Amino acid sequence: MSRPCTAPRIVVGVDRSFAGMQALRRAVQLARREHAQLDAVRAWVFAPTWRPGTLTWRWQDECDRAAQVYLKGVFDAALGGLPRDVAVRLVVTQGYAGQVLVDHAHRDSDLLVVGSPERGRFGSSHGHVTRYCVTRAAVPVVAVPAPSWARAAAIRRFSRDLERFSR
Repeated sequence: MSRPCTAPRIVVGVDRSFAGMQALRRAVQLARREHAQLDAVRAWVFAPTWRPGTLTWRWQDECDRAAQVYLKGVFDAALGGLPRDVAVRLVVTQGYAGQVLVDHAHRDSDLLVVGSPERGRFGSSHGHVTRYCVTRAAVPVVAVPAPSWARAAAIRRFSRDLERFSR
């Protein structure tokens, strides 16, 4: 009988938001400190407007390739490329982000790192993915906020406009 794998693994959800890039930086720091493998996870959902459930294999392959390019682009933006001193595994999966992250981080030695958007006016978080992971993950979850300079109202408006026009 084989023993379960106990090598430490850091699982991080990847997106281009300020909080997402800060979470990626923090996950790389943790992976360096713990000598752990870093699994960078990007989930995607295809929802055609004309007929749900009609994803052909060709479109799935194209969406997977686009998600891989997206992952590498976030590493370039946040860190200047993939770190060479950390074992990085790029994971692209079809599904909803929170569920994919919770399902991927399932081993006892895993640590899940997610970006945490700003808190709302009444204390509730706007990030449904973060909330999903914190409430449902069976492993420890680190919710990393955006850098303080990115939380100013003008910067948030600018980043939303930049994200909208850069797609």
